[in-house]
This record gives sequence, structure tokens and C-alpha cells, in this order.
Amino acid sequence: MNKKAKNLKVSAPGKIILSGEYAVVYGHPALLTAVSRRLSITSEGGKKRLIDSNIPIGCGMGSSAAYAVAISALKLKLGGGQWDLEKINKEAYKIEKRRHGNPSGGDNTISTYGGFLWYRKEAESLKIFSKISPSKNFPKIFFIDTGKPDESTKEMVSMVGKYYKNHRKKIERIFVNIEGITRAFLKLLTGEENASSVELLKENEKLLEKLDVVSLFTQFIIRKIEKMGGAAKILGAGGKKLGSGIILCYHSNPDKLLKFAEKENLDMFNLKLGEKGVRVDGTS
Repeated sequence: MNKKAKNLKVSAPGKIILSGEYAVVYGHPALLTAVSRRLSITSEGGKKRLIDSNIPIGCGMGSSAAYAVAISALKLKLGGGQWDLEKINKEAYKIEKRRHGNPSGGDNTISTYGGFLWYRKEAESLKIFSKISPSKNFPKIFFIDTGKPDESTKEMVSMVGKYYKNHRKKIERIFVNIEGITRAFLKLLTGEENASSVELLKENEKLLEKLDVVSLFTQFIIRKIEKMGGAAKILGAGGKKLGSGIILCYHSNPDKLLKFAEKENLDMFNLKLGEKGVRVDGTS
């Protein structure tokens, strides 16, 4: 057993889903990556806990999963346990289930292990993931904040769950088509095929809109980006009323995206992808 630390700081990254939203909850694969926004928890004297985060809350970047992973890692270390990513991930998934009801487990897994992952939930007891090495020629993507959704992730996941229950064949066809895009995106990510980023993102977004998880306001923004030759899609659970959280955007000329965001008074930013997973940032 390790000696128990009195003062300890751990952190876990946020994430984005490159492709596979919602479909991943129902046994289809997703592509995920850890990003350069982190949540840290500092324990002082083993009791007082300070939380610091620059991950937007409720906007599709995995803030709750980062917390679940960080708190699980903190408790493991404070208890004197050996550093064990599998154990941390399992505990974080339990927290995510209590919070969201029926999560895929992908968010906590990418926050635990970091990098780029191909993830698939075969069953509650079997979740498969593989590390991916991206091509150096992978297109540069940007992010625009459409506003925090009024709905919680749990509410959105529950809503899609009801759609799935009542219209199973229709929704499953959407998920199968999303899987096809996810597989094409994998080949683009690894450099196996030179697919069109714009077309993949546009088709992905259209399928998500068929699930009714993208607000009219966000659709309006995305249509404008498409009209100028780019593409965009929601990142996480989305939102129906006004904002749908962060959207992933691509344009061959990033300056056009920046000018568009400034004109529409929208926050646009860049993130490093493939960041490290949960880690200890300090101990004494």
C-alpha cells in the first residue's frame, strides 16, 4: 500500500465526441478525444476539497465525467491505494450512472485514459475501447458556444430513450447511419482515407437533428456555417429550447469562421486534442 497523502491534487480532462453521440448509448461505437480543459480537485489535510475547472458545465464537454473521474482518483489515493486506471474508471462510471441514468460510459473512459479512443458499450458488463493514433494531417477543428442548454443531459438522454422505445426501428436506422459516419471519421482521423470533413459533419448533424436534440437557434447557426462552405455539429447531449452547448466546426479557411463568430457575437475557441487522462498534479 502507498503512504497516504495529506495534501493531494488530481485532475481529469474534458472531452469531445468526434462522432457517435446518442448511438453510443445503444451499442454503437463512438470516437472520443480528451481536450485541453481540465477539472482539478485538491484535498487539504484529507478533508477540505477545493474544485477548480475550466470545462464549461452542461455544454457537451464532459464536465460531470471529469468530476467523477477526478473524485474517484482522489479517493483512491487518499485511501492509500495503488494507482489503477481501471478501478478509477469503474468508480467514475457508477457516479455517472447516478447522475445521468443511462450513460454509455464513454465520457468517463476518455477522461480516465485520455488521448483518442474508439469506444463501444457492448453490454452493461462489457465496454470495449482502443487507443487511436491520429494522422498529422487530421483537419484543424474549432468550437463555438451556442449557449448552455436549458435541459440537463439526463433529461435529453431520457427523451431520446423514449423515442427509441416508441419508434425503435426508425431510431435504430438513425443510429446505424451514425455508426457509418463514425467509421468513416475513424479512417479520416487515422489517415487511412481522405474523406470530406465537411460532408461527414453535415451528414452527422442532420442525423442528430432527426433525433430532435438540436434547437432551432443552433440549427440556424449551423446552416449559416454550411452556407459559407463549412460544417458543424453538436458535441454532446444538445438542447431543444435555445442553446445546444458547444458545437464542433470546420472550415478550410478558419478566418471565415472567426469573422462569422464575431459578427454573430458568438464565442469561438480552439482546443488541443488527445490530451492526457486523469493524473496526480501534486502531493505532500
